Amino acid sequence: MHRDDSQHYLYQFGDLKLNTQLGTLVDSQGEEILLPHLSYQLLLTLCAAAPAIVSQQHLIQAVWPETVVGDETLKQRIKLLRKALGDDASQPKYIEAVRGRGYRILPPVKATPLTDKPEAAGLMLASDQLPLGNTQNYPSYWKMTSLILFIFLLLFIYVAILISSTHSLSPTQPQTAQSSGFDTELYEKGLEYYHRYREEDNRHAIDLFLSAIAINPDHALAYAGLSDAYSQGVFQFNGPDAWRQQAVDTAYKAIALNPNLAQGYKALGLAYYNKGWLAKAIQANNRALEKQPNFSEAMSNLSYIYRETGQLQQALYWADKALKTDPKNSVSMVHRAHALIALGRYRAARESLDKALALQPDSLLANDTLGLWYLYQGNFITARDHYLRLTTHQPEQLKFVWRLAQCRLYLGEFAASMTLGKQLAASPHPRQQQRGELIQFLAEDHIEKQRLTELVEAYHQRQTQGSDRPADSFALAQIYAKSGETVLSNRYLIQAINQGWLAKALLVQHPLFTKRHQDADFKRLLAEIDQQLIRESTPR
Repeated sequence: MHRDDSQHYLYQFGDLKLNTQLGTLVDSQGEEILLPHLSYQLLLTLCAAAPAIVSQQHLIQAVWPETVVGDETLKQRIKLLRKALGDDASQPKYIEAVRGRGYRILPPVKATPLTDKPEAAGLMLASDQLPLGNTQNYPSYWKMTSLILFIFLLLFIYVAILISSTHSLSPTQPQTAQSSGFDTELYEKGLEYYHRYREEDNRHAIDLFLSAIAINPDHALAYAGLSDAYSQGVFQFNGPDAWRQQAVDTAYKAIALNPNLAQGYKALGLAYYNKGWLAKAIQANNRALEKQPNFSEAMSNLSYIYRETGQLQQALYWADKALKTDPKNSVSMVHRAHALIALGRYRAARESLDKALALQPDSLLANDTLGLWYLYQGNFITARDHYLRLTTHQPEQLKFVWRLAQCRLYLGEFAASMTLGKQLAASPHPRQQQRGELIQFLAEDHIEKQRLTELVEAYHQRQTQGSDRPADSFALAQIYAKSGETVLSNRYLIQAINQGWLAKALLVQHPLFTKRHQDADFKRLLAEIDQQLIRESTPR
């Protein structure tokens, strides 16, 4: 039933009364049931529509009009509302779930228009708390009730502090015991979804972390988890580009709430990595390990970043240490395989990869690394067929499309590579768009000046903004090689090598560099790669 938003109502259902003038819900004894804003809005939407069934989509639009949330968030908010009402999902008294259709208020709802319009005690969406407002227009009993509630709140906080002071918290997990309420339950469920490493589960994790924060805005662990989920969404699942900065912001929020929180620094390291700030990412993960020396996820992340920067002994050391702490972590197994591939220890790398794939056959990271295992050995046909299978089954995974385009470029299948480049360039993700423009430029017969200028500016801008990724320097080396600027190409090749780009086979067999094998400068570049690999292969 549609109602005028400017009109206040008293909704009566069962033994409850919802007063939209005062923003209150009271039971038959006159006792107020305090609701957070989101729960209040959810109940109001259901009451206003009664006796109709309200779809999940309509409820999401009504309760979260400016926020993107999923069905899992709505389910958790329904659970919160039921808990506040003393309702039972298996034998509902107030809220009924109609399978496949939505939710409705179960008892008849009587809506009585209210003529007087005192200043509403509205709730703030961002904080889930009552605003102060101008209290002089409130009824005197409402002022007294607010004062009593405030006094009880202070007493509750004082008692909670006394109780918490009698318990010793683990120095490595200072935030874990910060709350034993539903916010912690939501956080732990979000963490479970996050560690499944699947796109849909990662979105559920984001919804759950946001729900935990809505209940407890000071839940530092939930902010750290949210940051990780944003980063994973960008890194593995082509999430919105805005998530890169949101990951940094929420990680800093976690650290601001708890400066000793190892998870906050680990999340910051992952967020920095997605920005291309590898040195900063290493520093942040090291800070996490200062706070919690046995933190296997920080160790594993360090391994991955050290491998990308060419510090292969460090990469292997941290991967092994992570696996010693958590022997069945498939992600750490993949990171170990990355380091071994870069070192040319392909048999050991494959053993580690096979273990990871046995634990999680659908792992995007492990399957991508298997393709790199073929590429680094120069097996471009096998790599092409591998990525072709992956893109057939998961066409939405643009990282696989990018790898397939690279394979086709190395095999001289330029028209097919161009087609894949166009697919990437048409995606809504800036990073994939840039890759698409690059692959088209490298595969086309002629040089398109406009594309050349835009590509050079784009990659220079990334480096100006702090990116120290060797892949960005190697991209510039390829662009200048394509445009015939050998000196500039060599300049960015040596920069890429010094940043950690040591994939010799991908340089020697690259179609743009095959005619330069006898060039003295090119030979010196290859010798530099050999020297770095020898140095990194020697145990320290």
